[in-house]
Amino acid sequence: MSTKPLIGVILTLFLGAQSFATTPQEKKQDVVTRTATSGQTVRSELSLNVTRSEPYQDTYTEQVPYQAEETYYVDIPYETTETYYEDVPYYEQETYWENVPYTERVAYTDYEEYYDNDYVCRNVTKYREECSSERVCEPGRNVCRQVEECGTNAHGQRICKTRKVCEDGPRECRDLRQCRQVPYSDRECGYERVRKTRPVTRYREETRYRQEQRTRTVTKYRKELRTRKVTKYRQEERTRTFTKYREETRCCVTRYRDVFDHQFTQPASVIFPAGSELLANETESVKFVLSGTEAAPVVTVSVKSDIFTYTVAETRQDGREKVFVLAVAPKWSVENAGTASVKGLKLAFSKGQGKISFQETVAGSRLTSTYAVEVRDSQSQSLVFENRFENSEAKTVEIATPGLAREGKYTITLRVERKGQNVTGGLIQFEQTAEYEKKGLAEEEIGLLSDSKQVAIVGIEGAGADRVVAIRDNTPHIEEVQSTYKLVVWKKLSSGKIEWLGEKNFTRDAIQRADGSLGIALKEIGLNPSSSTKLYMDLVVRRESAQYLKNRVQFIVNKTF
Repeated sequence: MSTKPLIGVILTLFLGAQSFATTPQEKKQDVVTRTATSGQTVRSELSLNVTRSEPYQDTYTEQVPYQAEETYYVDIPYETTETYYEDVPYYEQETYWENVPYTERVAYTDYEEYYDNDYVCRNVTKYREECSSERVCEPGRNVCRQVEECGTNAHGQRICKTRKVCEDGPRECRDLRQCRQVPYSDRECGYERVRKTRPVTRYREETRYRQEQRTRTVTKYRKELRTRKVTKYRQEERTRTFTKYREETRCCVTRYRDVFDHQFTQPASVIFPAGSELLANETESVKFVLSGTEAAPVVTVSVKSDIFTYTVAETRQDGREKVFVLAVAPKWSVENAGTASVKGLKLAFSKGQGKISFQETVAGSRLTSTYAVEVRDSQSQSLVFENRFENSEAKTVEIATPGLAREGKYTITLRVERKGQNVTGGLIQFEQTAEYEKKGLAEEEIGLLSDSKQVAIVGIEGAGADRVVAIRDNTPHIEEVQSTYKLVVWKKLSSGKIEWLGEKNFTRDAIQRADGSLGIALKEIGLNPSSSTKLYMDLVVRRESAQYLKNRVQFIVNKTF
């Protein structure tokens, strides 16, 4: 091999490494944060590396044929004679002993029962009647009267109720004659029939055995030598010539590669419209993205804002700079901040205390939401609770409702007003209603609480540390029933033994997801097992309810993954 190809390879690697080292970092995208002090114009300078195609000399390999000789072996058959032994049968008389049965009469002692009359005395308990006079007193008849009780409700209104109060009358007494049976001991004697036993001699036939000599003919075998012709094989060595190929390096061939030529820069700016000025502590982010080529660069911009909604009204070229002029539109409208933005309005009771709750999904700067809540009795339509408050966060809102009865039937009305500079028309108003009625459970529904078939481990969702064990519980979420779920996770070792990994208890509210399904994250138990590990899971379900269940219910469902 000559030294010229080797020198060419070394020079090529050196030049390639030098070009890579001097290539500047390009900036295809940039995110600029706009604040109250940034003004109405945001600028950025993007860059794109431009390459050129450059020829260079490189070595290449070529398959070169050559003749080689190899040795191989051929199996040649031949005939020969071999000896072997064969088992030949013959007959022979032999004697043996056989056990022959016979019977023999044998005497034995047995016991039989018979009856005889004996004079017997024993102590007995008898009863005699004794009477006495006792004085018995009983409470008199109840005396009842109507009593009026008055008070004020949560709104300061006077409310009176009449209830019936009863008291016991004077006691009445009378003399009663009481008789009772009093036990005493006595002795009685007489003849009685008594069961006894006595020995008797009996006989039975027993089988015995004696040995007698017998003869029989048996078949035996002896080995005799035989000969036979067989075909065998011997290996003979041969040689042959065939063509082989080897790789040889040749020089040289012209190839092409992309190398850095220069960097192209593209300035860009975004002009925000009047009326979109930011206040202190308010921020917006502008994202610039450069694509295309130096001859036809393409710049796109997008604005992320919790305050306004922007659209590109004009795009122009000022020299080398691309300028984007924005137009502003209200952030909130009936479509994204109307009735559908408040979810799950309901009234529920826990430990006797009422609570109205709903999920607010809208929040942002310069937006104020005011809520007015009313609760009316569904039959009389009288107002039993009201509240008015403001909120500026997207969260679950909860309102305590003192004075409401669990057994009532109510209509809940929620009125929402949204105001702000970034609200379409300056104001959004809508109303939602919900009904509440306390209902008992049917016997069939109570039976489902104890049915293990209503609960199952469905599968594992997600990947890595975010894996969640999905659980299905077909029984409804009943406020008076406390359901607890304990997930126990095991794995099997190579020895066949089971190793405990972890366990933890969860209430139903703690594992209920946004869509209403149930799920337990493995990281909540402190686990992140390998995806190749076979997991054994036990779900222990416990239910308690003083109202619907006489005893605590507990059962286990399991699954293997």
